[in-house]
Amino acid sequence: MERVSNFLYYYILVILFGFCMYYLHSRSLFILLLIFLVFPLISFVITKLAVRKLELKAVPKNLWTDKNTETEVEFIFKNHTCIPFLSLSADFYIENRFYKNNSVNTVRLSIPAFGEYRFKVPVTPVYNGVVNVNIKNAHVRDMLNIFDIKTKASAGCCFYTIPAVTDEGFIFAPGELYSEESLISVKNANGTQPDGIRDYMAGDKLRNIHWKLSTKYRELLVKEYSDNNEESAILLAELYLPAIDAIIDRLYSIGTSLIESGYTYTLGFASAGSEQLTKLFITDKNALRDSLEKLYLSYPSQSNNASLFALRREYAGDGIIYIHGDNDKAVTDIL
Repeated sequence: MERVSNFLYYYILVILFGFCMYYLHSRSLFILLLIFLVFPLISFVITKLAVRKLELKAVPKNLWTDKNTETEVEFIFKNHTCIPFLSLSADFYIENRFYKNNSVNTVRLSIPAFGEYRFKVPVTPVYNGVVNVNIKNAHVRDMLNIFDIKTKASAGCCFYTIPAVTDEGFIFAPGELYSEESLISVKNANGTQPDGIRDYMAGDKLRNIHWKLSTKYRELLVKEYSDNNEESAILLAELYLPAIDAIIDRLYSIGTSLIESGYTYTLGFASAGSEQLTKLFITDKNALRDSLEKLYLSYPSQSNNASLFALRREYAGDGIIYIHGDNDKAVTDIL
């Protein structure tokens, strides 16, 4: 409506000049009238050419940001021409890759000739995953504020969410007793009888921990074998969409706890539509964070057992910490 009003005001002025020229027979007014008639076209053409030199950039403050913690994305508009952009508007979108929950906002600004404009957008990720921030649909009005010219300039960036560490991982309370009878029936995947079960000692391998008994008696217990048969410890996660946020929180909590206790393990998950299990060997927190990046770029599934099926195709043993979903909550089982 504003552009229509500007257009009408402009041509009312042109008509008044036309009447003056007609009654006064002034050549100067005639030339001025011609200039007024062609100036909107000149303004449109100049602005149309100038917007091709408009440059947009998006820069996140941090590549990794804690969940529920505010961060910033800085947008930079650069004008590489001698034509000022007095009125520019653009839409910026904030989207979580897993949930596709778009948040759309509009910014309005002006950029001087050969100048730039910077502004920061606060973003608080409330879900785990990749957060995409894009700016597009930029529109520039010409110098007379009559024509609205859409540009092809756009920019975008992304950052990753660091999951929340919860107290719902494995918390072993020392001092609780366990019965000798429960230790006799323990066998590993290939049927080998362990020589015994003992309390965990510093330096013991994670894959030798008996997870079922450790969970039952809330104390780390280790299997001892006379030969070198050892089980592989696997942290297995389902990418079950309704509960994926809680599953990732639980995965990160347990994984971080194991690393801080000096353990290494294999992290496994299966992307939607894939029968192959992605397996990543985790040795420290950097490796865990790198594995999160790969997990975030995978596709969540409506199936709550895809990762388990993929694992069972190649591994029939136990020693598996299995994280899956129950509606929108995470559940941890020892297999």
